[in-house]
Amino acid sequence: MVSNEDAARLRQANQELAALVTEELEGVFLALNLQRPEQVRDSMIEILPLLIDKYGPLAGQVSAEWYRTMMPGSTPEVIGSRTSPEQVERKVRWAAAGLFQDDPFSTLNKLTSALGKWTRQPGRDTIQINANRDKVGWMRQPSGTTTCAFCLMLASRSAAWLYNSQESALRPAEGDSDKYHGECDCEPVLVRSADDVPDSEFDHQGAYVAYTQARQSVGDRFPSTDQITAALRRMYPDILTDGVHEHH
Repeated sequence: MVSNEDAARLRQANQELAALVTEELEGVFLALNLQRPEQVRDSMIEILPLLIDKYGPLAGQVSAEWYRTMMPGSTPEVIGSRTSPEQVERKVRWAAAGLFQDDPFSTLNKLTSALGKWTRQPGRDTIQINANRDKVGWMRQPSGTTTCAFCLMLASRSAAWLYNSQESALRPAEGDSDKYHGECDCEPVLVRSADDVPDSEFDHQGAYVAYTQARQSVGDRFPSTDQITAALRRMYPDILTDGVHEHH
């Protein structure tokens, strides 16, 4: 259904959008008086929701157009942002610690990361929610041959229904659909069966096997995300960007 080139086109459009919002945030941040941390913090609390309102709908529209191209005849709904002002304020207050420690660029980096996630989420939601509505399978596709343990875990879980006949739903595990980190290059792509997986560099089936073995190695019936990703880093360091090579 979706070629690797199709997925790359969506990824490129979102990367360009993220670059625009990053540039605007940096311009505003550096124009503030960094010697007045309280004022910078309060300005960010006001400005970030405005940037989300500006760029989030664009991400949704980009994904809706892409979805319509992949699903001719469909009428995808553009999904709006679910990020609340309260959520933004909590993140800004947390990130603002650097402002008070003579390290303003650590604050900027944290806000850039968060803003990238928030502005791209409406696009991801647009694909995922419309695919669920249209009864079309979707899965998370990282870029390249390697990714971090967190994204490998979620990508493998999103593709579990392809490799596990007991999986009942054409969507990832509940609660996974909005778990993306700030610099994440994963995109949701449409698939109908294991034969329909894009011919990408990332090995979804291998990732599913790695995830399953890491989960089993933990021993707990309901292992936490941290337990599974820690096991993945130790067991499969060569296929992860954050793998841990143990020295004996």
